[in-house]
Amino acid sequence: MSLPEVATYLGMAERTIYVWAQQGTIPAFKLGTSWRFRRSEIDAWLETQRSGPNVSGNLLVDPVEPPTTRAVRTEQNRAATEAQIEACVAYINTTMLNDDRNVWVVDQFVGQFGDDIVKEALKRLTERGMVRVGEQKDRGQRKVKVIRRSD
Repeated sequence: MSLPEVATYLGMAERTIYVWAQQGTIPAFKLGTSWRFRRSEIDAWLETQRSGPNVSGNLLVDPVEPPTTRAVRTEQNRAATEAQIEACVAYINTTMLNDDRNVWVVDQFVGQFGDDIVKEALKRLTERGMVRVGEQKDRGQRKVKVIRRSD
């Protein structure tokens, strides 16, 4: 193939192909004063320039899993949220068991789990009769939400 034919074949500028041939980037040889290219060598070179995974057969891309439906995503989100709530409940319980205090500031748990998760965890702990949620003044005399052990 001639230089213009390779440029057309690759969809690139002739100047780029010329520079690549001079640099040895693309497989080429000189016949007199003009550059020549073997199509089989160009095709083989193209395969070495491929990015991404090696693919066997005629597949151009890896198989893709079908997108999940809204119902499946909703159920996955529900399951993930439930797991976070249970982890928060366990963390609060462990904190209360391993500490001699009787009062804990809710914000210490919110920072780790987020407001919605802590709210639901405290609701469950309250319903189980394990904690009471209330307010107390901090050292700066501001009211803060606290957890107390139930007696």
